[in-house]
Amino acid sequence: MHKVHVKSFGCSANIAEGEMIKGQFAQESTVTEKEDEADTIVLNICTVKGDKNALDEIRKVKEQFPHKKIAIAGCITPSIAETIKKSDAGITLVNTHHVQNIVPLVRQKTDALTHAKPVKLLSPRVRANPVVGIVPISSGCLDACAFCSTRLVKGTLFSFPPETIEQEAKNCIADGCKEIWITGQDTCCYGFDRKTNLAELLERLVAIPGDFKIRVGMGNPRHVPKYLDALVAVMKHEKIFKFLHIPMQAGNDEVLKNMRRGHTAEQFRQLVNRFRQEIPNITISTDIIVGYPGETEEQFLDTMKLVEELQIDNINISRFAPRPGTPAATMDRQVHGNISKERSTRLAQLYKEQSLQLHQKWLGWEGNILIDETAKDGMSGRNDSYKTVIVRENLPLGSIVRVKIVEAQAWCLIGKLTTRDA
Repeated sequence: MHKVHVKSFGCSANIAEGEMIKGQFAQESTVTEKEDEADTIVLNICTVKGDKNALDEIRKVKEQFPHKKIAIAGCITPSIAETIKKSDAGITLVNTHHVQNIVPLVRQKTDALTHAKPVKLLSPRVRANPVVGIVPISSGCLDACAFCSTRLVKGTLFSFPPETIEQEAKNCIADGCKEIWITGQDTCCYGFDRKTNLAELLERLVAIPGDFKIRVGMGNPRHVPKYLDALVAVMKHEKIFKFLHIPMQAGNDEVLKNMRRGHTAEQFRQLVNRFRQEIPNITISTDIIVGYPGETEEQFLDTMKLVEELQIDNINISRFAPRPGTPAATMDRQVHGNISKERSTRLAQLYKEQSLQLHQKWLGWEGNILIDETAKDGMSGRNDSYKTVIVRENLPLGSIVRVKIVEAQAWCLIGKLTTRDA
């Protein structure tokens, strides 16, 4: 039987599409985890941080397996499509809008690069993690951030029907998933094209019977005030992790304006403070770009100060890299790479020190965690605040165990098993 290897990169939405790609090929082929066994290799790429990493991966696979059939799926920007076709016209390109038809397209060696609005749910899946059900709720966004290529790839917001999302979540739970990850390019603007919103969707999902918890994925903070009270209320539900991923990107208003973010540092501050007041143990995760065109040392220090003031729990730090076709790529006053690197190092050091201090507050805490991953020296689980807790024992995925936090590290907590729930 024909063998297919699928390798996915990037965000949870892209991982979900990778699961769908595997699920479709599994209907008529053998899906293998080993590249050397495959007849066809599908790379489900991510270009959010630029084309280079994706092109390097494609080049590596081509050099290692010159005689295998190769297809590229995922976030295919116009620039990367042109580069790939110039180097190898025989590679099939199927962008994010056509993953549900990838099998016949690859078989026929037909490219599919147009924009469309399919509801990418209720498809066969081969899950990357058997206890995690990734549920995309929308495609695209309503913003036009100057640095981002998402709109070029995904298009404008298309929210999936709430009843279809509910059914997808039910399917995940029926399959044994204990965590439901709500994902999209911007979860916070979900439903604005359907006269609904994220809070109303979450109210619908927590009503589903079963033993599971929901993780809400990344969303632009500028949209949250439109339904803030309702979101705060539903986030208190026991079936939702106390976790919020809202990118601030910068802590200086002039930089935020140049980024076209649509919010100020003060608005971000007020949002974080409101959630912290209402849900004291909530984990706040954010994204920050350093070295944005025109960013001065003083403006960078504003970002450092806001991170420290708000005691941000998780930070994804990126050095600015120009994405072809975006306004920021051609802006004046590009920051030298050495300066960006130095700022990234300083912010990462602050984050590490701050994270350790925040984690030390959890020492002595006792409570339940959900085991959702294997770790280097045991198993990894999540508590109600979505904190990573390592338990140095062999435990089944999906099990709920009671632990006591005995050690705090910068990137995780160490727990000692007390009792195990059924």
